[in-house]
Amino acid sequence: MPLLYAKPTEHAIRALILLATQETPKPMTVQEIAETEGVSSHHLAKVMKVLAQHKVIKSSRGPGGGYILLKEAHEISVWDLMGHFEDQSGFKECALGWTECQDEDPCPFHDRWGTLRESNRRFLQNVTIEGLAVAALNKKLALRESFKEVSSMTPEDQGRAHLPT
Repeated sequence: MPLLYAKPTEHAIRALILLATQETPKPMTVQEIAETEGVSSHHLAKVMKVLAQHKVIKSSRGPGGGYILLKEAHEISVWDLMGHFEDQSGFKECALGWTECQDEDPCPFHDRWGTLRESNRRFLQNVTIEGLAVAALNKKLALRESFKEVSSMTPEDQGRAHLPT
């Protein structure tokens, strides 16, 4: 489980990246997304319902139905997604759980945690589905190129090649 967000947020991010990286945008069903991403369709259905309620995606029923992005991928930040699925108060609370931790009466961890907390919040606000989708596509292209290189090698050269893992 990621340190910064819960499973529903992770499922939302993965589903939205998949929708954003389609070569030809078309509705995808929960089952298609779940199979592609290797996640539970039961849990994903709940996530998709929340995303539709927040007008991040649009659902359509019937043959050819499914989910499509309603918002532009550059408009969807990880921070916003977290707000749809979980309590973001951890970005405000004392790292040691003190009820009276503030600048005037700080806990021993206050200054360090405050800096890290603010940095993480800004990071999550700036990471968008578009940025993650571009990174995912670049990784796929790099893997394809590596595969092409190996495919064009002789069997002897393939045995001597050291490919990145």
